[in-house]
Amino acid sequence: MSTFTEPAPAFSPESLRAALREHWDLADTVLKPLDSERDLNVLVDNRFVLKISNPAERADVVDMEVRALEHVHAADPGLPVPESAGAVARLTDDSGRTCLARLITLLPGAPLEGRPVDGGMAAEVGAVAARVSVALQGFFHPAAGRELLWDVRRMPEVVASSGLEHFGELVERVTPALAATTTLPAGMQHADVTLTNVLADAGAVTGVIDFGDMHHTAAVNDLAATLTSVLRRAEDVWRATEAVLRGYQRHRELSAAEVAVLGELVIARLLTTLAVSATRRDAHSDNERYITQYDTTSERVLALLGGFTPQELGDRLARLAGTRDLAGSIPASELLSRRAAAMGGALSPLFYRRPLELVRGEGAWLYARDGRRYLDAYNNVAVIGHAHPAVTRAVGRQLAELNTHSRYLHGGIVGLAERILATMPPELDTCLFTTSGTEANELAWRLATEYTGGDAAIIAEHAYHGSSKWMADLSSNEWPPGYRPAHVGTFAAPREPAATPRIEAAGLRPALVLADSQFTSEGILDVPDEFLAGLVDGAHAAGALYLADEVQSGYGRSGPQLWRFALAGITPDLVTLGKPMGAGYPIGALVTRREIADVLASKYEYFSTFAATPAAAAAGHAVLDVLELTGLPAQAVEVGEHLRRGLGELADGSPVLGAVRGTGLLAGVDVLPAAGATSREVARKLLDDLAGRGVLAGLTGPGGDVLKVRPPLVWEPAHADEFVARLADATRAYGL
Repeated sequence: MSTFTEPAPAFSPESLRAALREHWDLADTVLKPLDSERDLNVLVDNRFVLKISNPAERADVVDMEVRALEHVHAADPGLPVPESAGAVARLTDDSGRTCLARLITLLPGAPLEGRPVDGGMAAEVGAVAARVSVALQGFFHPAAGRELLWDVRRMPEVVASSGLEHFGELVERVTPALAATTTLPAGMQHADVTLTNVLADAGAVTGVIDFGDMHHTAAVNDLAATLTSVLRRAEDVWRATEAVLRGYQRHRELSAAEVAVLGELVIARLLTTLAVSATRRDAHSDNERYITQYDTTSERVLALLGGFTPQELGDRLARLAGTRDLAGSIPASELLSRRAAAMGGALSPLFYRRPLELVRGEGAWLYARDGRRYLDAYNNVAVIGHAHPAVTRAVGRQLAELNTHSRYLHGGIVGLAERILATMPPELDTCLFTTSGTEANELAWRLATEYTGGDAAIIAEHAYHGSSKWMADLSSNEWPPGYRPAHVGTFAAPREPAATPRIEAAGLRPALVLADSQFTSEGILDVPDEFLAGLVDGAHAAGALYLADEVQSGYGRSGPQLWRFALAGITPDLVTLGKPMGAGYPIGALVTRREIADVLASKYEYFSTFAATPAAAAAGHAVLDVLELTGLPAQAVEVGEHLRRGLGELADGSPVLGAVRGTGLLAGVDVLPAAGATSREVARKLLDDLAGRGVLAGLTGPGGDVLKVRPPLVWEPAHADEFVARLADATRAYGL
């Protein structure tokens, strides 16, 4: 016997009432028949549903349904699914056939089938489908491998036996997608979270019923059944698809591979629907209305989706689901010219003579489209390594919950401010968030001018503090020839071991003296503690505030104290943070004293839409968590010393490598002129050759002739050795 060929159970009202009295102690019941394809479902006293399985249904399958409901209740107690109201009973129907019967609780609401489904409800249906799928994770049963006519993987044979030969091309088209599901995430699935089995009331989902099609399959096959059901009722297929995917992915994220086949699986489900209808309608003419209810709408949606190629359909779904591969969206042969045309040309130059197309990062490595791996010796943004799962998960989770501005209270934001302040000298008691280091430095400049009444800044002779108009004026290495803002003075960088700062402020009213704590734009200098202390004293003597720009130097690069200024034992008036703060998520901060902030607050408010958002806070917490719990700042000191020893030994035997400097995991290597080439030309040659050998570094210094090594803090000694070895190869390759 088969449940698809065996007639449904046949019970008179009297037989049903007798069974209810005997097995569930219910007397004088009011009964109402409910729709079912192959079983018998009866509403009892508007409190319960009596489910009598088809005589052909196996006992282990019924047991699987009962245990699955128990599992779902335990896994997601808030998920509205029925509960068993007693044990499974064996009944004999009016034709003498044995049937298994269960009494389950009645859930509120009515099936959505036949009712309008707007975007909000479609999203709720998608959400409840995902919740059921997730709740069933970890559940298994020996009956899970049963064969079902509705199993979308069987679509080719179901269509073949239905006589619908005109669908042959579509069947052939979607068969590869069915095969692909065998390698996708799978488990026990409801497999029929459709509008027939989703209950709703007052515009909200109130229940999911009928686990009768449950089996082990790919999760995306389960979603295909849900999406198909909604699309049959949709006026706008794409709007409905977006809504279902939006609701679904709030609870279960889809992979790109799952989305790639989802459209084809919907087509397969539509074909299955039409084939099952064609197979059963003549054999069960008494139930023809129920069996054929989806034919017209299925044909309509099938015609629409079938009009797209698999690639076109997959692309639409990927765009709606957020899984589109943007890295590969433009042919490699066109990418450079199209970038130049659309993104400012010479205004936004690229690194390296042969620009790299990078598509992925992991830890200390970056990967190009062609699969080549590059050791990253440059990017301090990825302070705890590229694409660190703790950051991506924290940000993604927060984005899925809430991300709005700082005009509302949020514990994550306040907690991050407190954690940052706890790493600072006690005098620094106020943390203001920004979206970048540039913005943090702008805010510092604004605070300083308000607090001091001054209108000039004193910077290092080759400084960099940001890319905005204000900060470009305070970034001497950005000045074109002959340009010098009238309100900006300079001091000589500490190029000598015993250098002392001389702040030239004649004719100026200094408001701010600022310096990158490692003088990275100056060529990465070994700064005496006394020099930094002298900057603080000199600033105060001139009536100005001192700003420690830790955008490049901070976040553990110089050691466990986290900040380079702290290693020198000084207390700035302002500290700015950026780049590594969110490990790729845009966030910066200004730390100062409340008395300084209060002066600005007496006239203005400070607000930035994207500063201090919950998602930014999530990234900031994740970075601090990894730094604190893994000891990366201490490792940075050890690896940095190992790196500089190796570079020093290499430089001792090389005519083109000079002094090696740096603190923590930061190194600057002077490049010398050779064979008629200037030091800048040799440096650029070495930089390009390193890239050709799978290592990415940078250049800095007034002459652009200092090799800049500023890697993620996840570098280990082996990474440092790799860098030194490749640099040795590069110098030898040019006979240098």
